[in-house]
Amino acid sequence: MDKKILFVVYQSPVGSVWINEAFRTAFGMYGEDIEPSVLLIEEASVGLSPDTKPETLGLLPISMVHRFVKRYETSVYGVKEHCEKYGVKNIDENFSAKILNESELNGFFHSFDNVIFM
Repeated sequence: MDKKILFVVYQSPVGSVWINEAFRTAFGMYGEDIEPSVLLIEEASVGLSPDTKPETLGLLPISMVHRFVKRYETSVYGVKEHCEKYGVKNIDENFSAKILNESELNGFFHSFDNVIFM
């Protein structure tokens, strides 16, 4: 892949389409020789929980997201301190999410060609 792009979502999945749009956009990047990753921070961390059901809001069903994450091997990340802050106790294993410490974020952001906050 030529470019690495990180989509950072910080808004809650409740009342927001940003987690959904981050995944939709990321999956569309594979046809353009771009390697996308998705980082869920702050309130968006609750999207890592298996109890989140975006399809009840008319959004992309989480099962479809899981299927595409697996097919494209999309990297999904979370932040330990944010998960703790918002009570995310178990991470949905279908994401194969890598959990970072907040102190690692600066270097992590710099490992990408572009970082887009949503």
